[in-house]
Amino acid sequence: MERKKEWQNVRLGDYISIKSGLAYKGCHIGKGESLLLGMGCVSFKEKFIESGARPYNDPSDDRFVVKPGDIVLATRQQSNNLPILAMPAIIPFKYKNKRVLFGTNLYKVENKSEIDNRFLFWLLKHQHYVNYIAGVKSGTAVQMVTKKNVEDYKFNCPPKSIRDKISNILWTYDTLIENNNRRIRLLEQMAENLYKEWFVRFRFPGHEKLENGLPKEWTIKRVKDCVERLPFGRTYKVKELYKEGKVIVVDQSTSDYLGYHNDVPAHYASFESPIILFGDHSCKFYLMTRDFSLGENIIPFKSKDKNQVNEYYLFFATHNLIKTEEYKRHWGRFSSMKIVIPKIELQQKFNKLIREYEKMKRYMYSQNTLLTRQRDLLLPRLMSGKLEVKP
Repeated sequence: MERKKEWQNVRLGDYISIKSGLAYKGCHIGKGESLLLGMGCVSFKEKFIESGARPYNDPSDDRFVVKPGDIVLATRQQSNNLPILAMPAIIPFKYKNKRVLFGTNLYKVENKSEIDNRFLFWLLKHQHYVNYIAGVKSGTAVQMVTKKNVEDYKFNCPPKSIRDKISNILWTYDTLIENNNRRIRLLEQMAENLYKEWFVRFRFPGHEKLENGLPKEWTIKRVKDCVERLPFGRTYKVKELYKEGKVIVVDQSTSDYLGYHNDVPAHYASFESPIILFGDHSCKFYLMTRDFSLGENIIPFKSKDKNQVNEYYLFFATHNLIKTEEYKRHWGRFSSMKIVIPKIELQQKFNKLIREYEKMKRYMYSQNTLLTRQRDLLLPRLMSGKLEVKP
């Protein structure tokens, strides 16, 4: 480990500075050409969550502009179920032609040093940093960190040649994961396009003339007349869960899942018998084809009568019906809405095609799970120098 002698124990604030975000005005959110980033863009699992970027139309100081490759950090955390305190998000390249602002609940990492942001991002994902933040945070109901807290973090910094190598290794894994995610999004778009072609534009196989705006024998029903709401079973908090395990746990957040446990699943789902999930506050929709348990405030439901409507069709007919506008319960309003019910024979044809898409998605998700596991095992070994990297 001769090369480890070249590593230096340094203070993060000697290389970067932390800048506070824009004290934005709520009346300007939701319209305009600019984008405003909030804490919703930060995840303890992902690089960046796009739903955390909202349109914003108030002219603002360029001090609050971030560009692709910049890093922002969550300044606070409201629940241990979503451990994002001081976690990084990195602005994606797709925003290169957008004016993007970071809001008051974010810090920007102002980096003019020789430490590349690609290395810095993974440094701020390292468990050593997470443990440090846990030791300096303040607050109980709402946990917070100061700019000085972040800047005072000390770590062993390798020479540039080693930093670049570490970054390349970790980002290679992320590139493979993102390629799979693009394929998954393509399959989801194909499924959505098929639904619209058949059930919105009515250009389904053997399509016929419309009667009163609908094909013959199609009906309209309220959601509550078509679905059976299932019991929650035991609900889990993030502190009870593991990064890996037998049973996946889903909550209403923007993340795909909350974590895993090794107990008996609360619900049993499959490609032949899927279950739909609805986030009561967030209006998140999720189609489950594997056994699972639940976090808080997410409602499982399925078709009340499979001879009238099946779950694959039901998911696509309902998942865009309602969007969250404020933090309140939405099930009552959602279940009172109306959907079109096509003939069951056409639903079954749709069902068969979507099931194959879901199987392909499952395969790519499993590949991403393996890649993520390998990357996360490498991360602490690379950052600590236990795994030697030749420049």
